[in-house]
Amino acid sequence: MTVISRTPENTNFLQPTKFLLTFSRIPEVTYFCQEVNIPGMNLPNIIVPSPMLDYHAAGNKLTYNQLHVRFMVDEKLKSWKNIHDWFRSIGSPTGFEERNLRAAIQNQYNQSKLTSYSDAVLTVLTNLNNPSIRIDLHGLFPVSLSDIQFDTTLSADHIITADATFMVEYFDIEEIS
Repeated sequence: MTVISRTPENTNFLQPTKFLLTFSRIPEVTYFCQEVNIPGMNLPNIIVPSPMLDYHAAGNKLTYNQLHVRFMVDEKLKSWKNIHDWFRSIGSPTGFEERNLRAAIQNQYNQSKLTSYSDAVLTVLTNLNNPSIRIDLHGLFPVSLSDIQFDTTLSADHIITADATFMVEYFDIEEIS
């Protein structure tokens, strides 16, 4: 944007359908992903006391909102089951041995066998489907996975979807030229 014209260099708008989401740990969700958000963030203020009037100052503890993903469920349940198994490797409802065994068998993530975390990349595309922005999401772990609801009143054309929510440690944004 120049001072004289005040016209931005790029006048194309961001489109809601132009994205790709890839997880290191759950690759099946990439193909079936329908919705995802770029998490917002919060930087709470600090109240600084003074003899006359307390005043507000910028805080220093940044927190990121959650990553919400909606995806279609394939008929073998792989997209949903991969997140389910991730939960099981963290929560171990049948005992501690399950955590170790599942992590050793499903060593899909390239860090420690007992890690509960994954990274993800959200690629924003231009209106011509070229990569424009890369958002590297770090330290993700699941906090919720929705039910799968079967319903005989729906047509066979209805596609079952599920929602998953992840905590995000932080993310980096990089413009791709």
